[in-house]
Amino acid sequence: MSGEEHAIELLLRSPRFDIDEIMELFDVGDREFRELARANPKIARLLEERRLGTLKPLAVQPHKCGVCGEWFLPYGADKQCSDPCKRTAQADRLVRAEERRRTIHASAQRLT
Repeated sequence: MSGEEHAIELLLRSPRFDIDEIMELFDVGDREFRELARANPKIARLLEERRLGTLKPLAVQPHKCGVCGEWFLPYGADKQCSDPCKRTAQADRLVRAEERRRTIHASAQRLT
């Protein structure tokens, strides 16, 4: 499955986009979209579920912020609840990476 097909599949799950908007976003014509639906059973199934009104939205589960410990509903694959927590997590990752580099460098120095 191509990246475009995967993106179309994800957008078809969203109640916010109608099919015309999805086709316009990807610059896909009616004929191409029908061919895509014939070739990709997941897209065909999602289109049928949308038509029948049986498409269930993806459930969003609350996550605990890895920095402050607050619970939040993530947007996409967010692991932190806010921009300040994201910056803190990034700074922590950089500090840990620098510590690993120092440890590796010190180990290499002892071997020589």
